Amino acid sequence: MKWLFFLRKIPLLIAFPICSGDFDKSADITAKFSSIKEEFRESVPHRKGLTHNEKMGLTGSRVASIDFDGKIAMQHIEAQTSFGPRSPQYPDAKFQTLSYIRSQIPSSMQIQLHEFNTNGLNGTNLWVSSRVAQKKSNTLIMLGTHWDTRSQADRDTDITQRNIPVLGANDGASGVAVLIEIAKHLHKKPPKINVDLIFFDLEDIGNIGKNAYAMGSREFVEEHPKYRPTAGIIIDMVCDKNLRIPREHYSSLSAPEVLSRVWASADRQEANAFKDIRGGAIIDDHIPFLEVGIPVVNLIHFPFPKSWHTTNDTIKFCSVTSLDQVGRVVLDFIYQYSSNY
Repeated sequence: MKWLFFLRKIPLLIAFPICSGDFDKSADITAKFSSIKEEFRESVPHRKGLTHNEKMGLTGSRVASIDFDGKIAMQHIEAQTSFGPRSPQYPDAKFQTLSYIRSQIPSSMQIQLHEFNTNGLNGTNLWVSSRVAQKKSNTLIMLGTHWDTRSQADRDTDITQRNIPVLGANDGASGVAVLIEIAKHLHKKPPKINVDLIFFDLEDIGNIGKNAYAMGSREFVEEHPKYRPTAGIIIDMVCDKNLRIPREHYSSLSAPEVLSRVWASADRQEANAFKDIRGGAIIDDHIPFLEVGIPVVNLIHFPFPKSWHTTNDTIKFCSVTSLDQVGRVVLDFIYQYSSNY
């Protein structure tokens, strides 16, 4: 058992245990907040009576049909996994993956590389800007995912396989695949707001040596203190055939309005992978943003699939339908936000 201390945004300092025997990136919350009287449990429904969207005034007719193509997104997963694991000990695979992502981004978008070094590891965040609206809108939506993979399959049921790197079809490639296709949609149909897409490195090396999770996003936030998007979404592990995305705990606490907008989009897009129930407390790339007061939510499969951090994280467990749902929901979120301008 280890102890974790944060969030700066939450008024009370919370110290709570993460039981590594349960799951490394999540925590059972036992601390109580003065402003929150209900206990967070995964099985407890988020609402009774009026829907949360009705309370927030976020209901509305379905936006124009979104033709996100999960099949093409699946091809992006296949391409990434063909390079092999994208962990620090495989620089060639990382170079090929980064080059592939850059090659898929429409030429109308600006690409910046944010290179950093932390704990003796070199990392690269890929920052893509779609600023078509420019000065016409002050709204900036940040979409993020991690493009690296786990350097060892430390959750594999076969202990002889635990030093083998994870291929990361779901945990790594799926979020990248969705964001690449979203970038192409934004190019074809520019929204009235500005959108950034950030591909974070060194997210999935936590608890290996002295490394933490979400190192790339933390470096990005610390080195860009003036970067203040209006809202953001982090996408992680979204291609499993039995995809299940509940309302992540820290997202519910620190970015409830953004989360409500996402679930309103899920309702409009009839995306049944989005479950209106409490999820786990996940340490992911949204946390560094929440710590500085930027409302960013985490869309992640929970409880984690059986393939998580194992040698079974391969494309055979990925689903076109799952990718399609997540892509449509995020695009709906963006265009619905845009419709207010």
